[in-house]
Amino acid sequence: MEQKFQNITIDDIIVGEPLPAPIYLYIDLRYIIFRAKGDVVDRSVHERLEMRKITNLYVMKIDHQKLKDWKTTFLAKTPKLPDEAKDLSKLKKELHRATLDIFLSEHPNEAIKKAVSASKKVATEVMKAPLSVKALAQLQTFSSNSVCHSMNVSILSTYLALQMGYSHLPILQHLATGSLLHDIGKLKIKLEDIDSPEVNRKKMEQHPLVGVEYLQSENPALAQEVVLIIAQHHELHDGTGYPRKLRGNAIYDLARIVSLANTFDELVANCSGTLQERQKKAVKQLGEMIYHNKFEPDKHQKVLRILDLGV
Repeated sequence: MEQKFQNITIDDIIVGEPLPAPIYLYIDLRYIIFRAKGDVVDRSVHERLEMRKITNLYVMKIDHQKLKDWKTTFLAKTPKLPDEAKDLSKLKKELHRATLDIFLSEHPNEAIKKAVSASKKVATEVMKAPLSVKALAQLQTFSSNSVCHSMNVSILSTYLALQMGYSHLPILQHLATGSLLHDIGKLKIKLEDIDSPEVNRKKMEQHPLVGVEYLQSENPALAQEVVLIIAQHHELHDGTGYPRKLRGNAIYDLARIVSLANTFDELVANCSGTLQERQKKAVKQLGEMIYHNKFEPDKHQKVLRILDLGV
Protein backbone atom coordinates (compact mmCIF):
# COMPACT_ATOMS: atom_id res chain seq x y z
CA MET A 1 0.00 0.00 0.00
CA GLU A 2 1.33 3.44 -0.88
CA GLN A 3 2.73 5.42 2.01
CA LYS A 4 0.28 8.21 2.92
CA PHE A 5 2.62 10.21 5.16
CA GLN A 6 5.48 12.62 4.49
CA ASN A 7 8.37 13.23 6.86
CA ILE A 8 8.97 16.80 8.15
CA THR A 9 11.27 18.18 10.87
CA ILE A 10 10.21 19.96 14.03
CA ASP A 11 11.79 23.12 12.60
CA ASP A 12 9.16 23.08 9.86
CA ILE A 13 6.64 23.97 12.57
CA ILE A 14 6.10 27.69 13.22
CA VAL A 15 5.82 28.15 16.96
CA GLY A 16 2.76 30.16 17.98
CA GLU A 17 0.88 29.85 14.66
CA PRO A 18 -2.24 27.68 14.09
CA LEU A 19 -1.31 24.56 12.13
CA PRO A 20 -2.68 24.35 8.57
CA ALA A 21 -2.95 20.55 8.83
CA PRO A 22 -2.67 17.76 11.42
CA ILE A 23 0.82 16.58 12.37
CA TYR A 24 1.71 13.07 13.51
CA LEU A 25 4.28 11.11 15.50
CA TYR A 26 5.43 7.63 14.42
CA ILE A 27 5.32 5.40 17.49
CA ASP A 28 5.35 1.58 17.66
CA LEU A 29 4.94 1.27 13.89
CA ARG A 30 1.87 3.51 13.92
CA TYR A 31 1.17 7.11 12.96
CA ILE A 32 -0.46 8.85 15.92
CA ILE A 33 -1.91 12.33 15.67
CA PHE A 34 0.16 14.78 17.72
CA ARG A 35 -1.62 18.06 16.99
CA ALA A 36 -4.79 18.72 14.98
CA LYS A 37 -5.35 21.35 12.31
CA GLY A 38 -5.74 24.75 14.01
CA ASP A 39 -3.77 23.72 17.10
CA VAL A 40 -0.78 25.81 18.17
CA VAL A 41 2.63 24.39 19.08
CA ASP A 42 4.21 26.67 21.68
CA ARG A 43 7.87 26.92 22.71
CA SER A 44 7.46 24.56 25.67
CA VAL A 45 6.04 21.80 23.46
CA HIS A 46 8.76 22.38 20.85
CA GLU A 47 11.39 22.26 23.57
CA ARG A 48 10.06 18.99 24.99
CA LEU A 49 10.39 17.42 21.54
CA GLU A 50 13.98 18.69 21.34
CA MET A 51 14.78 17.38 24.81
CA ARG A 52 13.53 13.93 23.84
CA LYS A 53 15.56 14.04 20.60
CA ILE A 54 12.36 13.86 18.53
CA THR A 55 13.36 15.67 15.36
CA ASN A 56 10.98 14.07 12.87
CA LEU A 57 7.24 14.58 12.57
CA TYR A 58 4.84 13.61 9.81
CA VAL A 59 2.01 15.08 7.76
CA MET A 60 -0.23 13.38 5.27
CA LYS A 61 1.15 13.69 1.74
CA ILE A 62 -1.91 15.60 0.61
CA ASP A 63 -1.13 18.25 3.27
CA HIS A 64 2.63 18.55 2.68
CA GLN A 65 2.50 21.38 0.15
CA LYS A 66 0.01 23.23 2.36
CA LEU A 67 2.54 23.09 5.23
CA LYS A 68 5.40 24.30 3.00
CA ASP A 69 3.33 27.23 1.71
CA TRP A 70 2.34 28.10 5.30
CA LYS A 71 5.98 28.38 6.39
CA THR A 72 7.12 30.16 3.22
CA THR A 73 4.40 32.79 3.56
CA PHE A 74 5.32 33.42 7.21
CA LEU A 75 9.07 33.71 6.61
CA ALA A 76 8.54 36.06 3.64
CA LYS A 77 7.17 38.62 6.10
CA THR A 78 10.29 38.48 8.30
CA PRO A 79 12.60 41.51 7.80
CA LYS A 80 16.09 40.87 6.42
CA LEU A 81 19.23 42.71 7.52
CA PRO A 82 20.23 45.44 5.01
CA ASP A 83 23.47 45.21 3.01
CA GLU A 84 25.23 47.73 5.26
CA ALA A 85 24.88 45.28 8.15
CA LYS A 86 26.64 42.42 6.37
CA ASP A 87 29.08 41.89 9.27
CA LEU A 88 26.23 41.48 11.76
CA SER A 89 24.44 39.17 9.34
CA LYS A 90 27.62 37.09 8.99
CA LEU A 91 28.01 36.95 12.78
CA LYS A 92 24.41 35.76 13.25
CA LYS A 93 25.11 32.88 10.87
CA GLU A 94 28.31 32.07 12.77
CA LEU A 95 26.47 32.13 16.11
CA HIS A 96 23.70 29.93 14.70
CA ARG A 97 26.15 27.39 13.29
CA ALA A 98 28.23 27.21 16.49
CA THR A 99 25.19 26.94 18.76
CA LEU A 100 23.59 24.31 16.52
CA ASP A 101 26.76 22.24 16.79
CA ILE A 102 26.50 22.38 20.60
CA PHE A 103 22.93 21.09 20.58
CA LEU A 104 23.59 18.34 17.99
CA SER A 105 26.95 17.03 19.18
CA GLU A 106 27.33 14.19 21.67
CA HIS A 107 30.63 15.77 22.81
CA PRO A 108 30.19 19.51 22.21
CA ASN A 109 33.42 20.77 23.82
CA GLU A 110 34.94 22.11 20.59
CA ALA A 111 31.60 23.58 19.55
CA ILE A 112 31.39 25.42 22.88
CA LYS A 113 34.81 26.99 22.27
CA LYS A 114 33.67 28.20 18.84
CA ALA A 115 30.44 29.57 20.31
CA VAL A 116 32.34 31.45 23.03
CA SER A 117 34.66 32.91 20.40
CA ALA A 118 31.73 34.00 18.23
CA SER A 119 29.83 35.48 21.18
CA LYS A 120 32.71 37.81 21.99
CA LYS A 121 32.08 39.58 18.68
CA VAL A 122 28.43 40.35 19.46
CA ALA A 123 28.99 43.59 21.38
CA THR A 124 31.33 45.00 18.73
CA GLU A 125 28.98 44.17 15.86
CA VAL A 126 25.86 45.49 17.60
CA MET A 127 27.68 48.71 18.52
CA LYS A 128 28.93 49.40 15.00
CA ALA A 129 25.73 48.36 13.19
CA PRO A 130 24.00 51.31 11.47
CA LEU A 131 21.04 52.90 13.23
CA SER A 132 18.71 51.45 10.60
CA VAL A 133 19.55 47.99 11.95
CA LYS A 134 18.76 48.77 15.58
CA ALA A 135 15.08 47.92 15.06
CA LEU A 136 14.23 44.78 17.00
CA ALA A 137 12.72 43.09 13.97
CA GLN A 138 16.20 43.09 12.41
CA LEU A 139 18.23 42.23 15.51
CA GLN A 140 15.92 39.43 16.62
CA THR A 141 15.41 36.23 14.62
CA PHE A 142 12.16 34.26 14.64
CA SER A 143 12.73 31.82 17.51
CA SER A 144 11.44 28.37 16.59
CA ASN A 145 14.01 26.29 18.48
CA SER A 146 16.61 26.35 21.24
CA VAL A 147 19.39 27.40 18.86
CA CYS A 148 17.57 30.52 17.63
CA HIS A 149 16.41 31.28 21.16
CA SER A 150 19.99 31.16 22.53
CA MET A 151 21.24 33.39 19.73
CA ASN A 152 18.39 35.86 20.23
CA VAL A 153 18.94 36.11 23.97
CA SER A 154 22.65 36.81 23.41
CA ILE A 155 22.03 39.60 20.88
CA LEU A 156 19.04 41.05 22.77
CA SER A 157 20.88 41.06 26.11
CA THR A 158 23.83 42.88 24.57
CA TYR A 159 21.57 45.34 22.76
CA LEU A 160 19.61 46.11 25.95
CA ALA A 161 22.79 46.55 28.00
CA LEU A 162 24.26 48.94 25.45
CA GLN A 163 21.04 50.95 25.39
CA MET A 164 21.09 51.12 29.20
CA GLY A 165 24.61 52.56 29.19
CA TYR A 166 26.84 49.52 29.73
CA SER A 167 29.92 50.25 27.64
CA HIS A 168 32.86 48.28 29.09
CA LEU A 169 33.70 45.78 26.32
CA PRO A 170 34.85 42.84 28.53
CA ILE A 171 31.61 43.07 30.54
CA LEU A 172 29.54 43.12 27.34
CA GLN A 173 31.50 40.12 26.06
CA HIS A 174 30.80 38.17 29.26
CA LEU A 175 27.14 39.13 28.92
CA ALA A 176 26.97 37.88 25.31
CA THR A 177 28.72 34.61 26.18
CA GLY A 178 26.68 33.87 29.30
CA SER A 179 23.41 34.61 27.53
CA LEU A 180 24.35 32.47 24.50
CA LEU A 181 25.12 29.50 26.78
CA HIS A 182 22.35 30.15 29.32
CA ASP A 183 20.39 26.99 28.46
CA ILE A 184 23.29 24.60 27.92
CA GLY A 185 22.34 22.65 31.05
CA LYS A 186 19.21 21.42 29.27
CA LEU A 187 21.46 19.18 27.17
CA LYS A 188 22.29 17.21 30.30
CA ILE A 189 18.73 16.90 31.65
CA LYS A 190 17.03 13.58 30.90
CA LEU A 191 13.24 13.73 30.86
CA GLU A 192 11.42 10.42 31.25
CA ASP A 193 7.94 9.66 29.94
CA ILE A 194 7.29 7.56 33.04
CA ASP A 195 7.89 10.58 35.29
CA SER A 196 5.06 12.95 36.16
CA PRO A 197 5.02 16.47 34.68
CA GLU A 198 5.89 17.78 38.14
CA VAL A 199 8.98 15.58 38.38
CA ASN A 200 10.14 16.62 34.92
CA ARG A 201 9.48 20.28 35.76
CA LYS A 202 11.70 20.01 38.85
CA LYS A 203 14.42 18.37 36.76
CA MET A 204 14.25 21.24 34.26
CA GLU A 205 14.52 23.80 37.03
CA GLN A 206 17.99 22.49 37.76
CA HIS A 207 19.30 23.23 34.26
CA PRO A 208 21.08 26.49 35.25
CA LEU A 209 23.18 24.68 37.89
CA VAL A 210 23.68 21.63 35.66
CA GLY A 211 24.91 23.95 32.93
CA VAL A 212 27.41 25.67 35.22
CA GLU A 213 28.71 22.34 36.53
CA TYR A 214 29.16 21.00 33.01
CA LEU A 215 30.89 24.11 31.66
CA GLN A 216 33.22 24.43 34.64
CA SER A 217 34.22 20.77 34.34
CA GLU A 218 35.24 21.42 30.73
CA ASN A 219 36.61 24.92 31.24
CA PRO A 220 37.72 25.64 34.82
CA ALA A 221 38.90 29.11 33.76
CA LEU A 222 35.38 30.17 32.72
CA ALA A 223 34.83 33.79 33.76
CA GLN A 224 32.84 34.20 36.96
CA GLU A 225 30.56 36.70 35.22
CA VAL A 226 29.56 34.03 32.70
CA VAL A 227 29.02 31.48 35.48
CA LEU A 228 26.73 33.81 37.40
CA ILE A 229 24.65 34.65 34.32
CA ILE A 230 24.06 30.97 33.53
CA ALA A 231 23.37 30.06 37.16
CA GLN A 232 20.94 32.92 37.81
CA HIS A 233 19.11 33.69 34.54
CA HIS A 234 15.85 32.22 35.93
CA GLU A 235 16.03 33.93 39.34
CA LEU A 236 13.37 36.60 39.88
CA HIS A 237 13.35 39.84 41.85
CA ASP A 238 10.55 38.69 44.20
CA GLY A 239 12.26 35.39 45.06
CA THR A 240 9.89 33.16 43.07
CA GLY A 241 12.48 32.14 40.47
CA TYR A 242 14.74 29.09 40.39
CA PRO A 243 16.87 27.17 41.15
CA ARG A 244 17.88 28.99 44.38
CA LYS A 245 14.99 31.43 44.79
CA LEU A 246 17.37 34.36 45.07
CA ARG A 247 15.79 37.75 45.70
CA GLY A 248 16.55 41.38 44.80
CA ASN A 249 20.19 42.42 45.00
CA ALA A 250 21.28 38.82 45.61
CA ILE A 251 20.82 38.31 41.85
CA TYR A 252 23.85 39.23 39.73
CA ASP A 253 23.35 42.46 37.79
CA LEU A 254 23.99 41.02 34.31
CA ALA A 255 21.78 38.00 35.03
CA ARG A 256 18.87 40.43 35.56
CA ILE A 257 19.32 41.74 32.00
CA VAL A 258 19.47 38.20 30.59
CA SER A 259 16.32 37.28 32.53
CA LEU A 260 14.43 40.10 30.83
CA ALA A 261 15.80 39.25 27.36
CA ASN A 262 15.04 35.56 27.92
CA THR A 263 11.45 36.29 28.98
CA PHE A 264 10.89 38.67 26.08
CA ASP A 265 12.11 36.17 23.49
CA GLU A 266 9.87 33.46 24.98
CA LEU A 267 6.88 35.81 24.83
CA VAL A 268 7.62 36.69 21.20
CA ALA A 269 7.84 33.00 20.27
CA ASN A 270 4.48 32.21 21.87
CA CYS A 271 2.60 35.14 20.31
CA SER A 272 1.00 34.91 16.87
CA GLY A 273 1.46 36.97 13.71
CA THR A 274 4.54 38.31 11.93
CA LEU A 275 7.74 38.82 13.91
CA GLN A 276 7.00 42.55 14.29
CA GLU A 277 3.43 41.86 15.39
CA ARG A 278 4.67 39.33 17.92
CA GLN A 279 7.25 41.79 19.27
CA LYS A 280 4.61 44.48 19.82
CA LYS A 281 2.37 42.00 21.64
CA ALA A 282 5.31 40.76 23.72
CA VAL A 283 6.30 44.28 24.82
CA LYS A 284 2.73 44.86 25.97
CA GLN A 285 2.67 41.53 27.84
CA LEU A 286 6.02 42.23 29.51
CA GLY A 287 4.54 45.43 30.91
CA GLU A 288 1.50 43.71 32.45
CA MET A 289 0.97 43.50 36.20
CA ILE A 290 1.96 39.83 36.37
CA TYR A 291 5.59 40.83 35.71
CA HIS A 292 5.78 43.95 37.90
CA ASN A 293 7.53 42.27 40.83
CA LYS A 294 9.45 39.71 38.80
CA PHE A 295 12.28 41.98 37.65
CA GLU A 296 14.33 44.76 39.20
CA PRO A 297 11.91 47.72 38.78
CA ASP A 298 14.43 50.16 37.31
CA LYS A 299 15.74 47.69 34.72
CA HIS A 300 12.21 46.51 33.93
CA GLN A 301 11.05 50.04 33.09
CA LYS A 302 14.18 50.85 31.10
CA VAL A 303 13.87 47.65 29.08
CA LEU A 304 10.19 48.33 28.36
CA ARG A 305 11.09 51.81 27.03
CA ILE A 306 13.94 50.43 24.90
CA LEU A 307 11.79 47.64 23.48
CA ASP A 308 8.87 49.98 22.84
CA LEU A 309 11.12 52.29 20.81
CA GLY A 310 12.63 49.29 19.02
CA VAL A 311 9.35 47.95 17.68
